[in-house]
Amino acid sequence: MLKRFSVAVMAGVLGFSQMALADATNVQLAPKGEIKGKILVVASSINEMKFKDGRPHKTGYYLGELAVPAQEFIKAGYQVDFATPNGTTPALDKNSINLSIFDNNPDKLAGAMAFVLSHPSMQKPFKLNEIARSIRTLNQYDAVYVPGGHAPMVDLMQNKDLGKILRHFHETGKTTALLCHGGVALTSALDNPVAFRKAMVEGDTQKAQSLAKNWIYKDYKMNVYSTAEEYGVENWLGAKIEFYMEDALRNAGGKVIVGEPDKPFIVQDRELITGQNPYSDHLLAEAVLKRLAEQKAGKFNRY
Repeated sequence: MLKRFSVAVMAGVLGFSQMALADATNVQLAPKGEIKGKILVVASSINEMKFKDGRPHKTGYYLGELAVPAQEFIKAGYQVDFATPNGTTPALDKNSINLSIFDNNPDKLAGAMAFVLSHPSMQKPFKLNEIARSIRTLNQYDAVYVPGGHAPMVDLMQNKDLGKILRHFHETGKTTALLCHGGVALTSALDNPVAFRKAMVEGDTQKAQSLAKNWIYKDYKMNVYSTAEEYGVENWLGAKIEFYMEDALRNAGGKVIVGEPDKPFIVQDRELITGQNPYSDHLLAEAVLKRLAEQKAGKFNRY
């Protein structure tokens, strides 16, 4: 009853069609048939960020960036487990409840909302340290995925448990995917990600670069939400963010490649798959599933 009521309220507020509501209450939450493997989806635990001028701003994960790939993974036969730094349900950025991100299709938006309201692991995620401290647990996962929203630039990019998880996936060559602002979480694999973030906030490029000497993703090709796209968001929000994602990854040692603003675009280099913006969700999910098939067949593409 709670799930149906939550979706019903959400549908009423947003004006979803009756068909959308019916579909939403029957969203697929687990693979049908034999499970091919497990994918770890890592989300932020915070619901607030600071602008450059110190003002607070509510944030969280972007709906499509989390729900769309996760649902595609499940439909392809993979179990999806969610994890956050403190083990609580991640906050949704209300600005991502936006039809334009879902091809202006109310049914797709309703399905995404139903998924995040109903998936058992979304309601009770693992703590990152529960995953990171056990090699046996890490070995259970075939891929790791980090969606965006501004939230990862606050906690995930400096979370040492996530850094341990990423290093495991790097060392074992297992599929590692990040979307939009989620890409900045790659810096958690630095030796001192907390100091690196502090240097970025302070605008100390030289210090940030000096802290990135041993980064496992040095010279990897990658992308992230572009500075050009961020300018548009800042104009809309009426405030500047603390630093830009492109700058952070370049200072860490990545070869950042960005595409046209607000168009689907991904970059793949070895085990790493990065998508630029919310519109890249399907493209990234397809690349992850293709790479997983190759991974299971013992074929590892090198780009």
